[in-house]
Amino acid sequence: MTIETLLLFAGALLVLFVTPGPGIAAMIARTLDTGPWHAALYGSGILLGDMFWFTLAVTGLSTVAQQLGPFWLVAKIVGASYLAWMAFKAFWSAWTGARPKPVFKAGSKRGWIATFFAGVAMPLSNPKPIVFYLTLVPAFIPIEAITPVSYVLMLLIMVVMAVPTAGFYIAAAHRARTWLSTPAVRRGADILTGLVMTGIALLLLFR
Repeated sequence: MTIETLLLFAGALLVLFVTPGPGIAAMIARTLDTGPWHAALYGSGILLGDMFWFTLAVTGLSTVAQQLGPFWLVAKIVGASYLAWMAFKAFWSAWTGARPKPVFKAGSKRGWIATFFAGVAMPLSNPKPIVFYLTLVPAFIPIEAITPVSYVLMLLIMVVMAVPTAGFYIAAAHRARTWLSTPAVRRGADILTGLVMTGIALLLLFR
């Protein structure tokens, strides 16, 4: 594995991670709803899901992945259900003008675990990373040349590229929370968030 290949991989990942998609939209909504730490945990789940698809591509199991229809269906239902619940909370907030009660108590282990696994479900049912890792990566990276050492290096590159890009979106959304706290702006933001989350949930289910 050459340095040029690793740089090519890093550049491709940068495009994948920076381009707005369902994962970024969900992280932003999560930041506005429960704060940056939950959003960061959600993002770490997304990264783990990305690593899953990358590992399938590296180990040559992409053909097997095409047969995982029931698994994909479960992932789609889990991810879409979580996003649908977030959409419902946002619409409820816009309708009543009050923040709805959280599903889990603040700081509870169940709340953190649910957030993490909802993040994992996002790339498992999102066509964007599936196409990227199982189709595009093998097309421009010699999979047979990936050794255990280069595989670990590529995983580290994924972390290095994902953390600052996700951090940028989360930090920007967090800075906007004060402005969004005013009633009129908050109501409009809740409606917009609910519409975005509903759209993403439908996208995951029907694509």
